[in-house]
Amino acid sequence: MGIVVEAQPGIALLQDILDDVDNAGSIWAIVEGTLEIAQKYILIGDVTEKKTSDGNELRLAVSLSYNIDTLDIALYKETLELEEKVNQALSR
Repeated sequence: MGIVVEAQPGIALLQDILDDVDNAGSIWAIVEGTLEIAQKYILIGDVTEKKTSDGNELRLAVSLSYNIDTLDIALYKETLELEEKVNQALSR
């Protein structure tokens, strides 16, 4: 899941929205069409490597993108934490 920081037809730079802003990673995503800047998306695809003059760069070759801009991220994180607690309790 990420928020679009930069976008042009066929490629977009996304920043992870589940991490704190100061520590969030980012990745270039190869997409069909154009993603909207400042919108949140969940992306499914394969990570690939591209050789650049600075070394190798990871990219996400997206096969499915879904706009999740209306998703309440805080509530989603809370749900993930609750799921982890339930799984731990069930595995005891």
